[in-house]
Amino acid sequence: MNQSDPEFDPDPEFDPDPEFDAVHPGGHLLFRSCPGGYLHSVVLSAPALDGGAEALATAVLRAAEVSHLRAVMRIRQEIIDAGFTPTPELPTRADLDIAEAALRDG
Repeated sequence: MNQSDPEFDPDPEFDPDPEFDAVHPGGHLLFRSCPGGYLHSVVLSAPALDGGAEALATAVLRAAEVSHLRAVMRIRQEIIDAGFTPTPELPTRADLDIAEAALRDG
């Protein structure tokens, strides 16, 4: 089904949340995630391709991790708000801080 189909009914659960956006410091790479941590989209500009495959792969992995972890932090908070304790396997704010620092460092 596509968006021009009259029966198309987008599910807001799968819309990107700008709170989860992760932009590489170079500004040429953007990852967008949905609630639940699902990847919504990746946006690359032409200059992102100029740095070589290894640099691009590193940038992609770091931005993807930050976007995903931002979404996971919401899940973690929802678990806590419901009166439960998240499993130790669920990433923490410290994991997000480390990922954000790695992304900032390029």
